[in-house]
Amino acid sequence: MRLIIRIMLSITKKRGAGRLAVLPLLLLCGMAWSADNSMPLTMEGGTARAMAMGSAAVGLPQGSASLLWNPAGLADMQKMEVGLHHNSGLGDLISEDFVMGVPLGALGGFAVSMNYLTNGTFAGRNSVGALTGDYTPAEFGISAGWGSRLASNLSAGAALKLNYQNLSINSYSALAVDLGLLWNPCYRFSLGVTYSNLGTAVAGSLLDSGWRIGVSYGLNDSVILAVSGELKPSAYNRMQSGIECFITPGVALRAGYVINFQSINFDSLNGLTAGLGLNISKDMTVDYAYLPYGDLGVSHRLSATWKFGEVVKR
Repeated sequence: MRLIIRIMLSITKKRGAGRLAVLPLLLLCGMAWSADNSMPLTMEGGTARAMAMGSAAVGLPQGSASLLWNPAGLADMQKMEVGLHHNSGLGDLISEDFVMGVPLGALGGFAVSMNYLTNGTFAGRNSVGALTGDYTPAEFGISAGWGSRLASNLSAGAALKLNYQNLSINSYSALAVDLGLLWNPCYRFSLGVTYSNLGTAVAGSLLDSGWRIGVSYGLNDSVILAVSGELKPSAYNRMQSGIECFITPGVALRAGYVINFQSINFDSLNGLTAGLGLNISKDMTVDYAYLPYGDLGVSHRLSATWKFGEVVKR
């Protein structure tokens, strides 16, 4: 696998705009490969708020969207939530995520999600390069998670994920579990730790799994700083940092930076991210993220979250 990717990257670097030819591989493999790991798309999806902050979200509670990053954060939900998260760009990529969360009072919080991803239609070819017909690679997934307080300042959570991928004539499915902890030792400070994709093997290969650790700190009621990192048995590791600043009570500006550490040189996956958030009302928020990937293009993420009902006390 690594040899194939090196060859493809070498070709696309020489052909400039031809870099788009590598997009199906980059996106369907979740931008994380190794000789012993597969199907990393059982990993979390993305909310616009978190992605605008460089994906530094492991230590950042996000209500129902905590299911996608650290299920321990579900323990902090106070109202029922519904979130819609859309992603487009990088060729014909379209991704849709639906998340619903329900607070359970002293029992914590529960959330479910469904997601769909497609990269458009591609011309199929056989081993000698002859056309075999078009195909549309796609991914479908569902997940359910629960988070609860173990102590006044410590939460734990788990998420069960079922993922299905269709790649031309081949289809794959996997069942995986995410485990997470969230610690709040002092006011405005959170430390999160997760282990993601503990699950079944796919076609004889293990899932792409590993540790994530992150912290978030509120300088005041208007500014939050966050840093996260990934540590995996494979060569793919990264560090993310982000900031959120409310310039008015209803408008937040966000920025982040991602550094990838891997044996394969994916320079276009490093760099700045940006976005903004709008509090349309007390219970409705719209977020946008702008994610540049160099010559590969730009990805746009849009999220809308609604809260319903009365506050549920823990």
